[in-house]
Amino acid sequence: MKILSENSPLKYLPRELKGEQLLIFDSIRITFEMIEHNYSCLEERLLRISKPENRKEEVSTIFNYAWNIIDQTSRFIKIYKELPSDSNYEVLNSIKHVNSFRNTLQHLNERINESLLKNRSPFYGILIWFYKNAVTNEINPMTLISGIEYGPNLKFTMPDLTQSNKEINHIWLQTVDKNKIIRTDLSQIILDLKSICEQNEEKLIELCNNKGFKLCDWTKRKDIMIRIKQEPKKE
Repeated sequence: MKILSENSPLKYLPRELKGEQLLIFDSIRITFEMIEHNYSCLEERLLRISKPENRKEEVSTIFNYAWNIIDQTSRFIKIYKELPSDSNYEVLNSIKHVNSFRNTLQHLNERINESLLKNRSPFYGILIWFYKNAVTNEINPMTLISGIEYGPNLKFTMPDLTQSNKEINHIWLQTVDKNKIIRTDLSQIILDLKSICEQNEEKLIELCNNKGFKLCDWTKRKDIMIRIKQEPKKE
């Protein structure tokens, strides 16, 4: 699932932007691309292990992708707040809950006796998703536990997927926040980020139109790799 539109102005920022604005918008673009990559990889791995003919594999890698989405979304919030806002950053309301998950990740060692053992929660949490068979349309709830299973608390309601044409739906990450269990829908976070991105793309285009700024192709100066060659040793 893509967050940035194909020809997003975030990829073609106008030169006329101030240096600070240029840096912030470009860092937002890179953060979105990181989140896109992690979600795409997460979705792909979950699809692979969901099919009956396949077996569970690369569990640590799967949880790494999930927690990367949390970490990068929290980082996006901090970066975005460096921009001015007329609405006290109301646009971020739908995703700001990820900070609770980020705090848990940062303080996992403190959560061991505080809540992980009490709630029988594995160290890196639980993933829950809904696999819809593309042939039979049968829907199977799936769970993946990080580490040894010792009776985690799992309660959920089946979502209505009758209109869904996707095989992997509603990827939930469950963990703890101090004394309570918390859960978030990573798929919804991506949709919310996409909505935030679209709003800012519209604002950038409006700014360009009002100020007469021109979008710039930064290809030759963006995400570049430099190969440094050593001089041959003198005999």
